[in-house]
Amino acid sequence: MKWHEFKKLIAVIFALSIVAAACGGSSDASSGEEAETETEETTTTVAAGAEAEGDVDTSVEEVEGATYGGTVTIGLEAEAPGLRPWEDSCSTPCYGMMSTIYDRLMDQNENGEYVGFLAETITPNEDLTVWTMTLRPGVVFHNGVELTAQTIADMFPIQAEGTAGSSTIAQSGLASVEATGDLEVTYTLSRPNSAFPASLSLTGLGFVFEPAAAAADSEAFSLAPVGTGPFVIESRDVDNETVVVRNENYWGKAPNGDQLPYLDSVILRPTPDEGTRLDSLVSGTTNAMATLRQGTIRDARAVGDSITLYEHQGNDTGGGMFNVAVPPYDDVRVRRGLTLMNNQEQVIESLGGTGISLPSTQFFSADSPWWSQKVADAWPTFDFPAGQALVQEYVDDPARSDGKAPGEPIDVELSCPPDPTLIAAMQVLEQAWTGSGLVNVNLTNFDQATHINNAV
Repeated sequence: MKWHEFKKLIAVIFALSIVAAACGGSSDASSGEEAETETEETTTTVAAGAEAEGDVDTSVEEVEGATYGGTVTIGLEAEAPGLRPWEDSCSTPCYGMMSTIYDRLMDQNENGEYVGFLAETITPNEDLTVWTMTLRPGVVFHNGVELTAQTIADMFPIQAEGTAGSSTIAQSGLASVEATGDLEVTYTLSRPNSAFPASLSLTGLGFVFEPAAAAADSEAFSLAPVGTGPFVIESRDVDNETVVVRNENYWGKAPNGDQLPYLDSVILRPTPDEGTRLDSLVSGTTNAMATLRQGTIRDARAVGDSITLYEHQGNDTGGGMFNVAVPPYDDVRVRRGLTLMNNQEQVIESLGGTGISLPSTQFFSADSPWWSQKVADAWPTFDFPAGQALVQEYVDDPARSDGKAPGEPIDVELSCPPDPTLIAAMQVLEQAWTGSGLVNVNLTNFDQATHINNAV
């Protein structure tokens, strides 16, 4: 079947619901393919169900007989804050952009195991404080510079100074990086860490960039990044579109031995408005898109057969975050009380997710290998009087952490991106919490990139 005979595709990643105060989510997104190139592919789509009944992942057969050529235009939910892996905080759209340009040292396979990508092997010492990695030979950056162990060592000081890099370094306990051979890298940790390979799959530490170019001009590098990935940046018009073209010297091959990538180019267009992004897909302005919004999934289901809908529950769920370093959220009575007063069913309905999403009990979705029955059993299900009683206890406490007088309502700021369904969800929480008589709620919203930076 020719791609120009194919329907336009929509790749949809959606969250289960919200846990406390959902404003968005991030997970590894799968992107659709080109609709009007001469690339051939065989694929099977399973129709999305009408009810949310556990795992609703779409089944897609592997590519067979693919040929080269074509351009894919993808609508993204947000612009990347930047394309510097060591500096710029990333969510799904940013990861999508960066993954065209950069390769990871490690990646996660279908069994949840971390395996080598640019790395061939990685082994720890007995107490898990020293990890020795061997890189793939023959890998070159887009500017022709060869990837060596010294490259990884030279990246480390830059990563240590960056927002994303320093955070990952601190979390992993990484103390030093040394080139101990042409392709051998030794990571020394300040404490044992059996999960260290996972850190080498994240942007802050695991996305490989050309350190000399990065050190020369960080701001310019964000507009013209240099990695070893399957595509090379051709142009970047921030908030409009980013164009990447095939890396003719890419090291990667498909399982059948074909040289990757297949496509000539990918056009990435940030389109934050959900309706506009879906309209662009339906009209053919874009060939694929992704969404985390149940309302968009509902609308996409109603479009008909002009698009193909792939629904993937994802590994995580939608959720909200409390800043536990800031009163009154530093008190467990407030956090638990507000959570108990959150009626997830009403929030799901406001998000347009009835029949699409299920209430959540934890960060991981029910089909994730890390989902926990114990956590599910312990999760505070909706109980408004119990939540009200907990917040009341805090409000009446003379030693309350927010410094307000006993009896005064707590102040809560609810924030999310300016998507109508997210704002509607926040209004459900606002009405519930304000209705308790114990909470003053201030609703704010910021664009997606700002919202992510505020959260991180």
